[in-house]
Amino acid sequence: MVEQLIEKVFALRNASHLAHWKTKSYSQHQALGEFYLGIIEGVDKYIEANQGVFGLIGEVPGEKENIITAIRDDLVWLNENREAIAKNIPALENILDELTGQYMTTLYKLENLR
Repeated sequence: MVEQLIEKVFALRNASHLAHWKTKSYSQHQALGEFYLGIIEGVDKYIEANQGVFGLIGEVPGEKENIITAIRDDLVWLNENREAIAKNIPALENILDELTGQYMTTLYKLENLR
């Protein structure tokens, strides 16, 4: 049941994040931003407490088998599609570089810091 909770929260987080970007209402934009951040913090707190009592959760639908491989694959995709994504706009390239740096830093930490 807890795996279904995660699946539902993640799906709604994604849906609310997309709606956050698409709305033309500032108040909806703000409310949805608070919502998608808040539900992830809430479910993280719940799952960690739950695992403290019942052990690690089972497989969640849509879960990546190897997160390091998934991050690395997406990093390669980001680099291969950088020009198409940023369209040679320096500010967008800079933001994309920061995002790519986050992937790289996370890979380093996952692979080297134990």
